[in-house]
Order: sequence, then C-alpha cells, then structure tokens
Amino acid sequence: MDSTFIETPKSVERDCFVYTARSALDLDGVARIRAAEPYDLFGMATAGPGDDRDDVFAPHTVHMLTMVDGHVVAAAELVVGSPLGLPADAGSALGGALHRNRRTAQFRRPVVPAAVRRRTWPELPFGVVGGMVKACLQWSVVNDIGHVVADVADRRAAAALGSLGFEEPAGAGPLLLRVSGLVSRSFRSVRPFYRYLLAFDESVLVETFRPTLAPPLPPPVRVPERTP
Repeated sequence: MDSTFIETPKSVERDCFVYTARSALDLDGVARIRAAEPYDLFGMATAGPGDDRDDVFAPHTVHMLTMVDGHVVAAAELVVGSPLGLPADAGSALGGALHRNRRTAQFRRPVVPAAVRRRTWPELPFGVVGGMVKACLQWSVVNDIGHVVADVADRRAAAALGSLGFEEPAGAGPLLLRVSGLVSRSFRSVRPFYRYLLAFDESVLVETFRPTLAPPLPPPVRVPERTP
C-alpha cells in the first residue's frame, strides 16, 4: 500500500507545530506540562519530577511536543519496542511475538491542558490532540512501525481511540492499532479528519528514531608510579 503523505503548503510564519524533542530545553518543557496536570488524557497518573531518571524505557522513548507561540503546550511519548518490551504489560494480551516485535511502539502520557484542549489554529485545524495523532501516524510510517499500543484507564479515551481503529485484543489488556489500517481508513473515509491525517505539512516535524546512547565512560586515571 502506498502510504506517501501528500504535501500541502503552509505559511512560513507558522506559530503552531508538533515536533519531536531535540534538546534538554524541550524536555524541560515536557516536565513543566506534566507537573501541572495530575492525569493524562488516558486517565493515567503523570510522572512526577525526576521519575524519568528511573525509567528503563527512557533510551527507547521519543517525546512529541506541541508548540504554540513559542511555548510548549502539550506533550506525549512514543516508546519503541526494545529487548525490554513495552511499558504496557502486553505479554498475554498481544502475544509474545508481537510484544517483542521492535516494529511496535506504545503511545503514552498524552498531556494536554484544558486551556488548549478544544482550541484550533490554521496550522492545527483539529486542535492539539488531532495534531499529535497525525504526528504519531506520520512518525510511525517514517520509522516503519507496524502497530501502536495504548494503555488506557479512561473509558471515554478508550472510545475515542476505538473510533481511530484501536482494538482490544482477546482478554483484558492495552488497545492495539494496526498502522496500515489507519492509513487505509484515510483513503476510504469521507471525514475531513482522515484526509488531514494523510496531508503532509510543515506544521508536523518528525524525525527518524535514534535510540539514546549512554555517554562514554571517562578514560582511566593513571596513577604515577613511585620512584624508589
């Protein structure tokens, strides 16, 4: 299936865009958003200050941010499948092979303050949430991700994800989306939102995933030998 995104021109003076984090300043913006919101859109408690330092999935995490007028107003994460699996305990619900498949990613911690949750802009005609869904889809296609997992505690959030094509496997467990299914729905549906998902534009800036590498160890200190 051809899932090429269609380019649409945008104003070079855009004020709103969704992008993947590139710097420590970006991550500071994510921390501020989380600190102000006790729960994310999935009904899960947001991480407290410093929790990311203990997160074993941090090297496999991509942070998605939304910028409006120079300020980070929303954030989410995509955790790429690794030898550790995914944060969601998906072993029995998704099957061992899929759970260990590195072409699977988990969408988690979508934090959008109420002040901007229902607002739209010319660059984000379906708001911040729609922009993050589009960025997630575009990132998944660019990085050859086949499935996206979402662990949801809020029934309304589960229903909203269900409308996008997320399904609950047999038994209790996280929701699962086949990326190609969402892309094909964009071709079949007459809803403007799905056409928006496949319109590539300059307000969604995503990159190829590169795992975070640990800093190199310092060289050993040589102790001078004593002279007799």
